[in-house]
Amino acid sequence: MPYSLARHPFPPAERRLVLAERTVLARAGTDSFVRLRLVEAVPGELAGFVAPGGGDHVTVAVGSVEGGDVVVDDGGSTRAEFRTETVVDHSVDEGWIDLDVLVHGEPGAELGVIGPWAARAPLGSPAVMRGPKGSVVLSGVPGEVVLAGDDSALPAVRRYLRMLGPSITGHLLLETRFGLAALGIEPPAGLSVSILPPDPQRSSAALAEALAALRAPADPLERFVFACGEQSLVAPGRALLAAWGIDVERAVLKGYWKR
Repeated sequence: MPYSLARHPFPPAERRLVLAERTVLARAGTDSFVRLRLVEAVPGELAGFVAPGGGDHVTVAVGSVEGGDVVVDDGGSTRAEFRTETVVDHSVDEGWIDLDVLVHGEPGAELGVIGPWAARAPLGSPAVMRGPKGSVVLSGVPGEVVLAGDDSALPAVRRYLRMLGPSITGHLLLETRFGLAALGIEPPAGLSVSILPPDPQRSSAALAEALAALRAPADPLERFVFACGEQSLVAPGRALLAAWGIDVERAVLKGYWKR
């Protein structure tokens, strides 16, 4: 029976958390992946939290890198900038959520809104989390999979691999300089793995070319496609899905960031 994708919206929620653990998983040049464990600021803060899909993500706002409070307005609403992060794992019963944050920049000079905080904020620093707004849930077992992504998609790729299980077949296309083992990505034997060197001037171009080089599926209803990277991947990705006879609603194709 062909697989199916169901999209589930969730009611909005804002949760108060604190930084409990930090682990640097891997480095590649001046970039690193840092796993953060955020725990409830008060018991029950994660009550009702669900993230059943492989690519489920939340948005996170943080305070100063020194551990200051998240900025709020006079009415108590969060004013700080939110950044999107993929859910790695969580436990509502134990009151924690793990996020893998891609940090750019040399140690001590990290870039962006959340990067310096992820790398250096003291344990106990507060954060505010919203979401997920919804979830894309895969049911059934695809006849084959195509998982393609750049560094921004690696946490979701890892989660999909865990959910799909060791018997899947197909293609894994990754545009990255990171070592997969350090990130806990262990491709099953049935996946053909291609590691594509990133080109800073043509973000996700290697992914688009590698996808276009794949053979069309024998049965479009049996090929599940997850392809996420820089925004420029979306247009050629949509054209390729159409050429393969795959409805875009039966795939996960997103621009996680824009150059």
